[in-house]
Amino acid sequence: MSKSTNRAGIFTRVVPLLFFVVMIWVLLTVVSTAVKLLYGYLAIPLLLIALFLNYSVVTDYFTGLFRDIREDTGKGLIKAAATAVGYPFVFGYLALKAYTKRALGSNRPSVKDQRKQKTKDKGDYVKYEEVDDSEDFLDLEDLDKAHAKQKVKSTQQKSNNDYEDLFS
Repeated sequence: MSKSTNRAGIFTRVVPLLFFVVMIWVLLTVVSTAVKLLYGYLAIPLLLIALFLNYSVVTDYFTGLFRDIREDTGKGLIKAAATAVGYPFVFGYLALKAYTKRALGSNRPSVKDQRKQKTKDKGDYVKYEEVDDSEDFLDLEDLDKAHAKQKVKSTQQKSNNDYEDLFS
């Protein structure tokens, strides 16, 4: 009788493990096939789609990449290396961004527009309003006096409510 339960125990341990191994193999096969397709056939068409839909998305991305290299060299070089290694994913991102900008429109200015705005605003002064600080608007009452007033009120008002006594 113990032999039959032992066989069932081995069977119940091996089948889930075998199923897990097969599922991992299927997942890795699907992901590797998708990456091979992306690197082999889809990267350049995705870039062309992004350029066709909205070329400013691509130019803004690479302008920002060069700006990052110039301003913060370490971070910029890491971004450039990641772009070079994962270029199909970057091109897919750019194609998706170009599609959404074309489909939904964009209220956000491009890098060129931002640069023009910065140079335009560089010489302008910001309008401000002088505040009269003759009054001391932060006159607060002394904490000891306020605490003493609360103690006097709490001693005068005795209640039979235990819940209220928790907070005093």
